[in-house]
Amino acid sequence: GAQNGDNFRARMNKLYGPTDNLQDWLEIAQFVNYEGYRAMYEAQSKNRMGLLIWMSHSCWPSMVWQTYDYYFEPTAGYFGARKASEPLHIQWNPVSDSVEVVNYSGGQQSGLTAHVQVVNLDGAVKWEKSATLASIEDSVQSPIKMEYPAGLSATQFLRLELKQGDRLISDNFYLHGTEEENYQAIRKLAQASIQATTTSERRGERWLLTTTLENTSSIPALMVRLKAVREKAGDRILPAVYSDGYVALMPGEKRRITTDLYEADTRGEKPRIVVEGFNVAEQ
Repeated sequence: GAQNGDNFRARMNKLYGPTDNLQDWLEIAQFVNYEGYRAMYEAQSKNRMGLLIWMSHSCWPSMVWQTYDYYFEPTAGYFGARKASEPLHIQWNPVSDSVEVVNYSGGQQSGLTAHVQVVNLDGAVKWEKSATLASIEDSVQSPIKMEYPAGLSATQFLRLELKQGDRLISDNFYLHGTEEENYQAIRKLAQASIQATTTSERRGERWLLTTTLENTSSIPALMVRLKAVREKAGDRILPAVYSDGYVALMPGEKRRITTDLYEADTRGEKPRIVVEGFNVAEQ
């Protein structure tokens, strides 16, 4: 019933292939949400005219057009918009097929290194390149032109990092198809194993949970996300604020994510973290 809902479904089918069950449809829809919201905010970097989205959330349960839903659950769209809006940001421009460093409000920065990898579905790095640069506030630079060597899988991953010395400033992750806008090969990915370790600390009326994720398998893990639940009941704790979500983890890669929530929303139970993802084995 959503406005232009058929267009949304058509785009899902084109990019990722058709689905015949609700669970697969929900997973694929989040890919479209993430890339759509991220693209809106990354595209406005060129002319600096700003971007105002018509609706950030819906006043009733809905499947589309929201960065967090009726129940306060942040969607992939939220994390895509959040990623694109970093003060100092690295991104892929598919029009110019180049890596860009966008400085919105990051101040004058020197000693930066932009790095990009083209990674096959099996996690093998097929091409990579780095460039050093300095960045001034309110600027866009294109230090790297993309190249795609022979021997690539039908869908590849573009992994971008912007560092200052050893400190990671910004990272980003894209799907790229040998055939433009065809990422259907990811549907053949086997399940990846994610090891998660969480520490929790109560600070007055709030809980802070810190989760370290590690991909212990040889399979790339896509759209990995956390879910805060009540320890015994297992139902959702909402709202909860996550430092990141819907992330990709290559084999052996680690990521740390924090979760912040109110004690009152736990209803007297201790919170715990559940890990989910597009091709993540059930925990």
